Amino acid sequence: MIFGIDYAWGRPSISSMTAAGVKFAARYLSHDRSGKNLTRSEADKLAAAGIWSVVVWETTASRAKTGGRAGGVQDAKTAAGQAKACGMPDSRPIYFAVDFDATRADWPKIKEYFKGVVSVLGVERVGMYGGYDPVKWGFEDLIINWGWQTYAWSEGRWVAGAQLRQYKNDMRMGGVDCDFDQATVADYGQWQPGKIPTTKPTEPEPIKVPPWPERLITQPPVMKGTDVRTWQTQMKARGWNIAVDGVYGPDSERVLRAFQAEKGMVVDGVLGPVSWRAAWTAPR
Repeated sequence: MIFGIDYAWGRPSISSMTAAGVKFAARYLSHDRSGKNLTRSEADKLAAAGIWSVVVWETTASRAKTGGRAGGVQDAKTAAGQAKACGMPDSRPIYFAVDFDATRADWPKIKEYFKGVVSVLGVERVGMYGGYDPVKWGFEDLIINWGWQTYAWSEGRWVAGAQLRQYKNDMRMGGVDCDFDQATVADYGQWQPGKIPTTKPTEPEPIKVPPWPERLITQPPVMKGTDVRTWQTQMKARGWNIAVDGVYGPDSERVLRAFQAEKGMVVDGVLGPVSWRAAWTAPR
C-alpha cells in the first residue's frame, strides 16, 4: 500500500507531508476560483519533494447524476484543460466524482454522464471517485478504467480493481484538514509536471477491452453482428473451440456457459458487460 492524502482549500505544508511519509496528493479540478484547485506552482512544489499528484474533477456532489452526457463532455474538456495547465502529461487519467450515496436507480443518469466524459478522454483516461456500488458498476459497464473508492457508502466492501482507496476522513496534517488514502497498485494515475512514473514503461501494457456493444447477446433467436464476431475472435484466441462467424447460436452459447462456469461467474449464457470484459481480462 502507498500512502497519500487528499485535501481542498487548506494545504498541508510540504514538510509535514514528507515527515508523514506522504507519497501522493490527490487534488481538485473544478470551476472554483477561491483556491480549491491544484495549480502548476503547487504541482511543482510537490514534485520537488518527490510527491506525486493525482487529480479529480468535482463541482457539485451530484453533478454526475444531473449533468447528463452533455455535462460529461463539458466537464471532461474543462478538466483536461486545467490538468494540462498544471503540467499533467496527456496520457494520465482524471477521476470524476460521484460524491453521494448513489443507488441503482441513479446509475443510468451517472452512466450517461460518464459516457460523455469517455467520448472526450477515451476510457483509458477516465476514473471515478465514489462508493462501492458506482465504482463497481463503472468497471462492469466499461465506462471507467480507474477507480478511487471511498469507504463512505461502501459498508466495509472494497472493489478489487480500484487503484485508490480513501479510508479515513477528517484527519489533520500540518494543522490542516485532509483525508487519508492508499494506492493499491504501482500505477494509480499519478504524475508530476511533464513526468509519468518511471515504473510505467516496465509494467505490462493495460489490457484494452473493446467497448461493450450495449446489448445483451443471447439466443434464441439467434443474434448476429460484428460485436458477436469480435467476442468470438477473442474467445478463439484464448483457446476455445468456437466458430468465428458473427452468429451467436447454440454452439457459441455453450462456449460462453463453459467459460462462465470456469471463471466462477453466473452461468446464464448471456453475453452481458461482465462476461464481455472477462473475455479480455480474466486470467487464462
